[in-house]
Amino acid sequence: MTWAASEAINAYTETGEVSLVDEETRTELEAAAEDEGVLVVRVSAPRPAARGRLALVVESAVEDALARRGAAPPGVGASSDLDASLSDQLYRARLVGSDALLISLGCLEGIANLAGALDAEDSAVLRWWVAATEERPVRMMFDARDRYLGVYAEPISLRRLIEPAPLDETPASSEYAAPAAAPEVRDSASAMELSDVPPAVEALQLEAPEPSRVQDKDAAALAKAMATLFDEHVESDDDRIMAEIDIGEILGEGASESAGESESVGESVSESVSVSESVSESVSESVSESVSVSVSEGESVSESVGAELVGEVELVTEPHASLGPLADPNEPTSKPETNWRSHVLDLESARGPKPLAVIERMFVSSYVPLCEAIARGEADEAAEATARTWAESFEKSYTEAFDALRMRGKRPTMVLDIPDIALRMARLHGARSVQLLLVDGMRFDLGLRINERVKKHVGQHAALTERLLMWSALPTTTEVQLELLGRGPQGLREMTGAAISEVPVARGRAAATLRRIRAGQRELHKLDIVESAMSVPGAPLLQRLDALADETAEALAGHLLKQSPRTLVLVFADHGFRLEPMGAGTSAAHRGGASPEEVLVPVHAWLVGAVH
Repeated sequence: MTWAASEAINAYTETGEVSLVDEETRTELEAAAEDEGVLVVRVSAPRPAARGRLALVVESAVEDALARRGAAPPGVGASSDLDASLSDQLYRARLVGSDALLISLGCLEGIANLAGALDAEDSAVLRWWVAATEERPVRMMFDARDRYLGVYAEPISLRRLIEPAPLDETPASSEYAAPAAAPEVRDSASAMELSDVPPAVEALQLEAPEPSRVQDKDAAALAKAMATLFDEHVESDDDRIMAEIDIGEILGEGASESAGESESVGESVSESVSVSESVSESVSESVSESVSVSVSEGESVSESVGAELVGEVELVTEPHASLGPLADPNEPTSKPETNWRSHVLDLESARGPKPLAVIERMFVSSYVPLCEAIARGEADEAAEATARTWAESFEKSYTEAFDALRMRGKRPTMVLDIPDIALRMARLHGARSVQLLLVDGMRFDLGLRINERVKKHVGQHAALTERLLMWSALPTTTEVQLELLGRGPQGLREMTGAAISEVPVARGRAAATLRRIRAGQRELHKLDIVESAMSVPGAPLLQRLDALADETAEALAGHLLKQSPRTLVLVFADHGFRLEPMGAGTSAAHRGGASPEEVLVPVHAWLVGAVH
């Protein structure tokens, strides 16, 4: 960095500069930049509450400056990655006559720690912005009082720490992913992306290799110590931006029957986040929360996701006990069968401390499609036992972890965070109004079906801008979730277990009509189709979910089509449900437990009209 002088402002060409300035010089430089047509973004000195949120502070300031110049609202989904966001902002700035940005940062000492340094997240963001001035038409000015501000340097991998590489082999800064404006959201988004249907390709007639199998044949179980997940996790005011889900593969529809094609959605988490149907992908850093996944008492192995495997796992090629003999590679097999076997392997091979992303990835890409295969009658009894074991372990672990979660304040994104997330989404997408629409009891697989049908109904009238995966508080009932929606995170810490007044559910034809309710000071729209239909026994699982999705999607699409342009409608669930086989059909829904079907619920954000 250099001390800036007033004559330092030159015509912007391809890149900018970084300067330390005093207040008098800052004013001169800002005025000179405005005379040249540069978009000046003044960022007020952030307060301690913004610690760890420097990316959002700067992004918000840029958006405010663009809005004052009459720029177009942000493109759909250009929010989770700083690189994608800056590209979108520079494009909109050019449309209003500004070919460059001047980011004028106030004093940052308010978000520094007691040692006078920024935390790791803010340091990464600051490093990224400084690097961006070398590649983009961006200039940055820092307060001269920050000249001795501590900033953490770029981290190195454990492998390079143990085995230092020659200088010429050290990766350049440009090889690292751009940080996210909200880094805690990427893991869930990556997990959800695994449910997308892979691109169709013509498979060559090649002999498929035998998949490697973990030698240990015991069914995997989530850890009793799942509470460790919440020790390392992000604060509660986060959001999880999700890519578009294609339900086709999860429901087993349109599966490719090309010979030799064998693709698994149980691969390692992708480092990209697709945030819209037409906007570029974005990449951000992984959040490393640990979950201990135990196999038996005193036995576990450590694994890592998104990095190299630490330690060794012995692999063998003999058939897995629960899957039976391996199929002849020359014998044609259907893709659904291949997939459910890979889902079983994915659930059974989970061992050791796990990031949160792994738990959500396993639920989205393995547990849900395996349950679909079981419901279709494709999977065997051993696969059903694997799914049941995983679900029971999840239920036990989350129940044991929940009390610690409430008291520590460290937790995953939950249903109670929906109001705060809606406000952030509205700003990012330039929405004029926001609606919170609660579909009571919409569990994850039902939400996928509903989402696909809504897209067909609304066509170009509305765009799916965001998808999130939320955790429901315990007990997973409507009354508890509405109580927490009204009170916020503080209500979670103050839960006493006292009885909460029952929330009425519309029945019959009235269930298909959205009605307004209040959760504290917040107004919601509530749809009772799912909760009403699931209160009684019904048809077999898949048939029942499909029929319910048709009815719910029709009601939601009708509501979306009536909204004015640039209305953001956040469709979310409060909890899920479990169904038990009963005769030739299924039982009434069970609610209030800690099973994955009841805890993990979908959220979809729809932006009505005027979308670019």
